[in-house]
Amino acid sequence: MLFSTDAFSNDNNEVSNLTKSQSYDRSEPEAVQKKEKFKLVTEELLAPLPLGAKCAPRPDRVPERKYSFETPPDPIPANKIKNTYTAEIIVVGGGISGMGAALTAAEQGAKVILIEKMDTFQARGGCNAYIGSRLQKKLGIKIDKDEILLALQKYGGDRTDQRIYRMWADHGHETIDWLMDMTDAAGIEVKINQYPASAKYDFSQEYYPSYTNVDHMYDQRVMVGCIMKNAINKGVVMHFNMRAKLLLRQDRGRVTGVLAQNNAGEYNRYNATKAVLLCTGDYASNAEMMAKYCPQTDYLPGKLVTSTGDGHQMAMWIGAQMQGTPPAPMTHGFPGPLGSDAFLQVNLKGERFHNEDVGPQNYTNAVENQPGQQAWQVFDSKYPDELKCMGLGFSRVIEDTPELRGYVEDVCVKANTIDELTRKMEVPLDVFRATVKRYNDMARAGKDLDFGKRPDRLSTVDKPPFYASKGSYEMLVVLGGLNVNMKLQALDKDGDNIPGLYVAGNVVGNRFSVDYPLLLPGFSHALALFTGRTAARNAADTEENNSQ
Repeated sequence: MLFSTDAFSNDNNEVSNLTKSQSYDRSEPEAVQKKEKFKLVTEELLAPLPLGAKCAPRPDRVPERKYSFETPPDPIPANKIKNTYTAEIIVVGGGISGMGAALTAAEQGAKVILIEKMDTFQARGGCNAYIGSRLQKKLGIKIDKDEILLALQKYGGDRTDQRIYRMWADHGHETIDWLMDMTDAAGIEVKINQYPASAKYDFSQEYYPSYTNVDHMYDQRVMVGCIMKNAINKGVVMHFNMRAKLLLRQDRGRVTGVLAQNNAGEYNRYNATKAVLLCTGDYASNAEMMAKYCPQTDYLPGKLVTSTGDGHQMAMWIGAQMQGTPPAPMTHGFPGPLGSDAFLQVNLKGERFHNEDVGPQNYTNAVENQPGQQAWQVFDSKYPDELKCMGLGFSRVIEDTPELRGYVEDVCVKANTIDELTRKMEVPLDVFRATVKRYNDMARAGKDLDFGKRPDRLSTVDKPPFYASKGSYEMLVVLGGLNVNMKLQALDKDGDNIPGLYVAGNVVGNRFSVDYPLLLPGFSHALALFTGRTAARNAADTEENNSQ
């Protein structure tokens, strides 16, 4: 029943709503009767559903708007198709997951064609998170997999699929060692980020711990280029400037190929005798998909023009299902020239608003709630000596260099007094004065009474010159995809696999939810390559495909 104040009224018919065994003795005091009635109503409200019962949908739910991308396009007439190509595996998308998938399938002995809508492969960044690589073993790095898996699951509010995490934790080292076989042979350097860590750095004492010892640092474009070169040498055929438009499937049968269009508007048909692998990236640059699936950040433009959700849409048109949990937008922010180091931050009103000891993702989350969605990073001339106290993590600045000092001088407003700095920042003078005074008082006392920042990262702002710089943030990708099984086959509404259709990278659903976990720098990249290889091995397995 719904809660109603009528249950506590003094009407004469109030007892009629109760069973005879629950009726009251009128001789009891009124206060006692009301107390008993409150108890009964409360027990009914708090009573759990019977075991096995499913919560009924609310009857007044507002119908969802239907977006144009949800309607499949018209079929492409056969007379519009200029060329037809056939391979065992068709890989759609030439990023890290697609290139890794193509090479892996070719190594399994499959004939592979890769199509990519841009004029070359796609790659950016440089972080790749793995556990148990030969490089880590050589350096004596030991990592508790269960500790990391549990932390990841908590970060996503238990909305993610821990089985995917476990596959990566147990077998990801095979992927990074496979990659290093190629990059070592090509003379491409790889190193563990921010290693060796200071003996003072303790993961367990961090507000947001960052396991930088999982991060294998590469120049990502050089690395993916190396994979592409090996794939070509292995016989993979690549067609660039070729955008996939429709998957080929009859009724509930196997996916048999894909139709694609080149820049001249001409169509090609790609037949797949075993499977199609969708490695098409995310949908952050598709305004309608953002409005439907990730409205909390749909005001931000996507950084990558290629992130249009092509693979998600094509798969949904033939029955695949999007994950039901909220996706995780990767909106990395940079508070200022000192990266995500925990120096004082104030909003445009001159007010401190959070514990600054967080990574770029959490910084963005906090700033999005501030006036103008901007903030200042504030510090003084002591900053070179204070960097060593700021810990490790993604975008942490840990070393004083001439380049860093020059960058600070270039991008900051600078002043010899707090009042002068305030005028240059254009924030309210009285408020900012009070903010700096309180912050300095807490730093000297070694106790953050406002937000609980650890004492060694409370640095006074009292030695001129003083510096301030506005931060920034942007939408990199949105991490939400299709429901899959552990073979990385796309699933339909009944939870059954769609034969002949595999997905990898940002097309895989339930890897992330709510927020992107920066406790593992490069986790998205690692899962992209790992799922690409995993999907390709499963797709190339002839026996498995025959049993679908």
